Amino acid sequence: MFSDFISINAAFILKKAGILAGATFVGFGISTIAFADTLTVWDDHDSESRAAVMTELNANFQKAHPDVKLDHTVRDFQDLNLTLKLAVSSGDGPVVTKVNQGAGAMGAMVKENLLVPVDTYLKKYGWDKNQSDSLLARDRWSGKGEFGVGETYGISSLAEIVGLYYNEKVLKAAGVELPLKSFDDFLAALDKVKAAGTAPLTIGTAKGHLALHMLAGISQAHIDASDRKALDDLIYGRGGTWNTPGNLESARLVQNWAKNGYFFDGYQGISGDDAVQLFVAGQGAFLISGTWYFGEMQNNPDIHFMPIPAPAGIKHPLSVGGVDLAWAITSLAKSDKMKDLAGEYINYMVSKDASVTWVHAGYLPATPVPEDAGVSASPLLKEGISMWKSLNDNNALGHYPDWASPTMLKTFDENTPLLLANKETPEELVGKLDADYAAYMKSK
Repeated sequence: MFSDFISINAAFILKKAGILAGATFVGFGISTIAFADTLTVWDDHDSESRAAVMTELNANFQKAHPDVKLDHTVRDFQDLNLTLKLAVSSGDGPVVTKVNQGAGAMGAMVKENLLVPVDTYLKKYGWDKNQSDSLLARDRWSGKGEFGVGETYGISSLAEIVGLYYNEKVLKAAGVELPLKSFDDFLAALDKVKAAGTAPLTIGTAKGHLALHMLAGISQAHIDASDRKALDDLIYGRGGTWNTPGNLESARLVQNWAKNGYFFDGYQGISGDDAVQLFVAGQGAFLISGTWYFGEMQNNPDIHFMPIPAPAGIKHPLSVGGVDLAWAITSLAKSDKMKDLAGEYINYMVSKDASVTWVHAGYLPATPVPEDAGVSASPLLKEGISMWKSLNDNNALGHYPDWASPTMLKTFDENTPLLLANKETPEELVGKLDADYAAYMKSK
């Protein structure tokens, strides 16, 4: 999802700094933690704008806890996914970390007892008052390995929606009328932009997950919220198949786009992040991705955000998304005091104060911003906030498809570029997804 980012601190080892009895810490409602330890934290906020928010939030936490040293490392999504489980199991990983929900990361770590349940802190700090149960369910795993039920192993700072970014200036120049009210309107707009001599869709497949999000976003926009059970069952590991008319039709559509020049030349050689920068610079009319790019997108006032339009007959289309990677406590928090410190750190990261900071930077927080905060959201963020409310009101938050198995992200990322390059048919792609899923279900 994100580009490479050099770690701002390469120290990975939890270092005890001794006990300071009787110390008092003021801030964020906590005043009793009385020991001095290094709190090792990993996160995936690797873009310039998100890293700046984390620098501010960490500074606030550090100011309120002068006897706690933060050992903070930023890793990109891919690096975090590859190294986290191994680092924690070897004893050299973080105490607090972001972790990807789903079977591949959180589920695998829960199975190996590498994460600590956070239900104690959920109750203590009232996290369930600020985030819905359906969102928190995405961080739950049972002792039997069931996804979506059981103990809670994390909580997120940011809301996430995969939707349709569009450049109003480029569209008007091509004669496209806004707003787009249906999927047919979207398809007609692509044709008009292409006829005007501009590549309609911006994408990069060399690194990142834009192809996955494009395919999943289109497919799930064809599912009404009232008919979501099959998708829920598939993602939560209750069974199902990827071989559906919606998935096959979506795969054929994006493959035809690639064949017929709807992407700019050279998209196979650039990363998703590079594609986003090109889009911000005004190249392309549309880009399908998530709200985690709001900080970059707001630099171009012509860029707006909307749900992927629904086909006829779909009243409340699903939008891929939910929340960003969860804050979690690892098994390296050996003592109750360290677990409590980790819980306090996470509580600040999902606090209403933190949500205000994220809004100021142009991002969509999962925790509601207080009405009296006096925050003036950007036009782009207002569009995201409106979408978030509508999706929650209509139970229309979809799923990241890679959560369905430990290896599903790899299967998607290896095969979606082949689909776009016309080296794999839609049927072959769906067959590989089903084979991956069947192997996982058999192994449970």
